[in-house]
Amino acid sequence: MALALTMMTLFVVFLAAIFALPWVLLNSIFQSALGSKTSIQILCFAALWLIVEWIRSWFLTGFPWLYIGQGHLNSPLLGWAPIIGALGIGFLQAGICATLALSLRDRCKSKSLRVACMLAIILLISSPLLIRIVWTESLEPIQIALVQPNIPLQDKWDPALRESNLQKIIDLSEPHWNTDILVWPEAALPLTTLGQDELLVELSEYTGPDTSLLSGRLVYDPFEKRFLNNVIGLGNGSGEYSKRRLVPFGEYVPFEDQLRGIIEFFDLPMSVISRGDAVQEHLQAGDLSIAVAVCYEIAYGHQVGIDSQSANLLMTVSSDTWFGNSIGPHQHFQLAQVRALETSKPVIRGTNNGITGLIDHRGRIQARAEQFSATVLTGSLVPQRGMTPFSRWGQNPMAFLSFLMLALVYAAGRFGIFKS
Repeated sequence: MALALTMMTLFVVFLAAIFALPWVLLNSIFQSALGSKTSIQILCFAALWLIVEWIRSWFLTGFPWLYIGQGHLNSPLLGWAPIIGALGIGFLQAGICATLALSLRDRCKSKSLRVACMLAIILLISSPLLIRIVWTESLEPIQIALVQPNIPLQDKWDPALRESNLQKIIDLSEPHWNTDILVWPEAALPLTTLGQDELLVELSEYTGPDTSLLSGRLVYDPFEKRFLNNVIGLGNGSGEYSKRRLVPFGEYVPFEDQLRGIIEFFDLPMSVISRGDAVQEHLQAGDLSIAVAVCYEIAYGHQVGIDSQSANLLMTVSSDTWFGNSIGPHQHFQLAQVRALETSKPVIRGTNNGITGLIDHRGRIQARAEQFSATVLTGSLVPQRGMTPFSRWGQNPMAFLSFLMLALVYAAGRFGIFKS
């Protein structure tokens, strides 16, 4: 308990320091050089905010949870998501908030501040026009069934309950073997590869000729001698995908060689998962291409955006049982909605105990299962073909432009341009 509290405190302090960085950098580096140029101050603050969030997306494997841009599912800035993504919307929000704060302080006395206010208004009123843009082409609707078995966490890996847990999932699936796509959640198959071969053949025989069964599982790669958090396609489905973004201490131990064995905490039994290959093929469900994000990976907008380019659907499977009855599963579900908006591709989300749901390419919830219940969610989605600007370029262009803007402002400030 003491170690857990210490690590959580350090984590909170680390995140708090990251959120403080835009103010610290603006005051320590840019403020003295900018003088009274309020419009440039606003741009610098927005750029610093974006860069800090961008760093948070990859530093120490990244923690892109709760970007401020991810809170705009129902805001006037919604239409910008397919163009600049949640990270870019955070840039716009930081700029608009800075404009509002300076306007209240200075009562819009300066010309540059009045210009900033006009730009903020233009950004807000242009978003509804952007929402009307059709970025992708709709295909024929498909029927989907998602099994939510609601297996308690303490029972999930109990060897004595392995067969009964699997049978529960099979029984729930029984009326849906002829659905276009049938989804089982993360690690639904409780055996490693060594014990799955016969089971996979049996499951493929259960499915109808046009049914794709997509299931999460843990696999052991005997050649590389590693465990993988994996999703496999069976029946009319094909392909495999292995998770690339792992949860520290939950799935792997950072600095493993140095930490394992020091105390019992660092010998966690499930923290032996290896990263999947950086480049992987999509899963296939008949003629449809499906880009997969396992659990926590749905938070990585850049990765999901690039993966979605040639996909018709996005799918994420998860086991949010770890969150319990907290806000975590709701935040996780919202991330899936944001990814649908950014890529203009529908999202299938299958979980063990919720929130299981179907999200269309506009980020709207089409169907949603009751949390903490053993059930099967059924519904339809319309696959899409094509890509958005965000899918094509990801979040790096916005980060590059922010760095470039700050470099130019800093150089201009050093030469005293803003003081003239």
